Amino acid sequence: MMTADAQPLPNDARWLAAFGASAALYMALDALAIDGLWMPALKIVPIALLLVMARQRLQGATRTLITAALLLSAAGDVLLALDFPNQFVFGLGAFLLAQLTYAGGFLRAADFRCRRFWMRGLPVIAAALLLARLLLPAAGAMALPVLAYLLAIVAMALSAAAHRGDSALLFAGALTFMASDTLIALNKFIAPLPLAGTAIMLTYYGAQLAILYGTGRARA
Repeated sequence: MMTADAQPLPNDARWLAAFGASAALYMALDALAIDGLWMPALKIVPIALLLVMARQRLQGATRTLITAALLLSAAGDVLLALDFPNQFVFGLGAFLLAQLTYAGGFLRAADFRCRRFWMRGLPVIAAALLLARLLLPAAGAMALPVLAYLLAIVAMALSAAAHRGDSALLFAGALTFMASDTLIALNKFIAPLPLAGTAIMLTYYGAQLAILYGTGRARA
């Protein structure tokens, strides 16, 4: 039986092909260090496609919250791609709001008393503590914003971990989002990583896709 605010997400080959092609094009051009004012616009094309898919395939409060999270993610993508004072802080703030919006959506169907939540959630908490211990001393003046974002994405992941129904794909998307942001933090505050840009965007696009499809599956 379907809930009032979700529909199944069919495997629409055309949408997925457009998503994959636009994501691959951006990552290829970014890896080649292609620069231009149009690159931030190209960066958010895959997210815009997910936004259209969400509007078509979800309903009610679930659609509203997923749409808002994707819009905030797109804003964060653009802010991080531009060059202006404190752009990292503004981009981080947009993604922090996106994570809180995702968490708010997942909490609507969360059960923190089930054994599955603890099996999923305890490793997330342990990883977050290790990341905090590693990153916060290295972040310097950025330690407070980094901590705030870390708390937000952990809240999102724990909310996904507690989601009822068939939520394995949703939780995998949340973990992949954490992995993407961990790569950003390590690359920025610890040491440059090889192929960092490609790895970050690959995990980021994959996480957003998994969260969208996982939301529909979990609420079916």
